[in-house]
Amino acid sequence: MSVIIIGGGVSGLVLGYNLQKANIPFKILESQNRLGGRIMTIQGKKNTPMELGATWFADYHHHLIDLLHELQIGYFPQHTEGVSLFQTRSYEPPQKFYIPPSDGVSYRIKGGTSSLINALEAKINPESILLNTTVSFIEDNNSEIIVTDKKGQIYNAKKVIISIPPQLVSQINFIPELSKELINLLPNIHTWMSGSIKFAIEFEKPFWLENGYSGTIFSQTGMAVEVYDQSNFEQNKFALVGFLSGISSRYTFAEREKIVSEQIKQMFGDIVTAYVSYTDKIWNDRHITSPKEIQMIPHQNNGHSLLNQAYYHHKLFFSGAEISKTYSGYMDGAIFSAKEVAKIISQ
Repeated sequence: MSVIIIGGGVSGLVLGYNLQKANIPFKILESQNRLGGRIMTIQGKKNTPMELGATWFADYHHHLIDLLHELQIGYFPQHTEGVSLFQTRSYEPPQKFYIPPSDGVSYRIKGGTSSLINALEAKINPESILLNTTVSFIEDNNSEIIVTDKKGQIYNAKKVIISIPPQLVSQINFIPELSKELINLLPNIHTWMSGSIKFAIEFEKPFWLENGYSGTIFSQTGMAVEVYDQSNFEQNKFALVGFLSGISSRYTFAEREKIVSEQIKQMFGDIVTAYVSYTDKIWNDRHITSPKEIQMIPHQNNGHSLLNQAYYHHKLFFSGAEISKTYSGYMDGAIFSAKEVAKIISQ
């Protein structure tokens, strides 16, 4: 085996895609039972694609846009036209405001962000991807690297690329140990979306669009602090998505569903129709956060120089959104980082 990639998020998949194009054998070891990492598109009861993970990007995210063009995946502007709502006090009607068109357009991927993951997976030999495979040991024996998973399976590699959130790297045992400087840094690298709570609520018809609203809500008092239109490109599937306040994690799923649906009714009034489905995702499981996670500022230590070095005599590399010096934490950064490492390995 030439290369082992640890992590099957967008960065790991882009690595595999580029290595396959260079005819370099590899395996992707993913601890979850799915690919995509922090990209997660859920299909509603009406097959509405609803984003619970990474969603938006802009014109300056050209690494992502170039990849979408290469894979022939379309994208479209986020709908913002119409009246938006701002809730400052729970006992007062929301304020209405209009956001004029601007050059700072946000885009979404046609069919959902997971279309990118599905397209990359389709390009990679299925035998090169192993799900439900958690790495526990990485050992450098000078001539190669020996990777061992929690089931005791051993993989020999000339190169290993770690493509998981840096905070999780401390859960892997390294022989010999990595430098103390790097070990001390890893727990202090912010993981983008860690602790975020995203929701989606699906409707039969877009009552907000039909009544001149954009679907955008900002609230200082409700559980849903940000809400956006999530209608699909074809304009035949409809949903609202957004972010919940941190305190909402203390509530049960059923309680969050009830509170959010009532907040939507309160904000829009009598025009609201019955919703079809509700779902949400708390990004705090073991695949994104460390049990010893500490409070950090957004993007703290992202793109750090220690993450962009090779270890074990140029056999061990890091890749991912938090590794990238360009647009750290975003899909574009994850893709850029993967392409840079793939370029080095392919030389």
